[in-house]
Amino acid sequence: MFGLALEGGGTLGAAHIGVLRALQESGLVPSSVSGTSAGAIVAGAYAWRGQLQDVEDLLTQASQMGNRLLDLNVGGIINLVTHWVWHHEMHYTGVFKGDRLEKLVNDTVEGAMLAEARLPLAIPAVDLVTGELVIFASRQPNDHGLQHWVRDASIAEAVRASTSIPGIFVPKGLENQVLVDGGVLQNLPVAAVRQLGEDRILGVSLRVAGAENTMPKNLIDVARGTLNAISHSLERSQRQEAAFVLDIILPEGSGTFTFDKMPEFVDIGYETTIRHLPQIKKAFAQTIPAMSRRVSVLAVRG
Repeated sequence: MFGLALEGGGTLGAAHIGVLRALQESGLVPSSVSGTSAGAIVAGAYAWRGQLQDVEDLLTQASQMGNRLLDLNVGGIINLVTHWVWHHEMHYTGVFKGDRLEKLVNDTVEGAMLAEARLPLAIPAVDLVTGELVIFASRQPNDHGLQHWVRDASIAEAVRASTSIPGIFVPKGLENQVLVDGGVLQNLPVAAVRQLGEDRILGVSLRVAGAENTMPKNLIDVARGTLNAISHSLERSQRQEAAFVLDIILPEGSGTFTFDKMPEFVDIGYETTIRHLPQIKKAFAQTIPAMSRRVSVLAVRG
């Protein structure tokens, strides 16, 4: 019995599918799951019925749609220009609406609500109104902590909120909340799954080889780079709460929207996990709570 915490990272999140596949083949099946941003997509689809096939089907559709999954926020862009020309005010919400992604997830899980998820599920987002961490959850947490917990929402709504990269996707409005990517405050959601009652947690972190030396080329790179800088500074405490954190290193040049590389990311996640199963099992066998361990693996195909 263990919880799985999946980090965000755009299309890099396809690597999480490889992790799940390797764990399942090895008889290590998570009893609960949390995910932020891209990790939320995988976590939501997997928690619905506890079936890896659901996640793989979603990946196939997303990969086939590619950039068509990104629905341009034409009205918002026109509104931005109009307000700037006539009022010298900048009313900006995001480049993409995110509706197609929400529909894809909703279709995959057949419109299921959070409470209908077979596995305990936690998905972080951030409310721009209050600055508060919001956790979408399929059940009541053992300890609410300082977060606001939401249960009356669909799995797709939770995923949509957690994937709304600030400045790139339009925030998700839900009641009086304006919700964006949970990676702003909790990109590796170890604490979220721990509050569902898990003692042993496997965290999966995503990195791109050489990313620290790469100059941003566009607005998306700037937004994602800013978010990564913030989330990485907050990630240390999350790592310390995990029994084991597996760092998966993706090839140089991989990015938020490199849809064509998603099948390769799956393979890298699988191969990395298989190679480090002995360390994972050893960490889980230790007295709970296990000491946090970290493995950084250069898994770039050369």
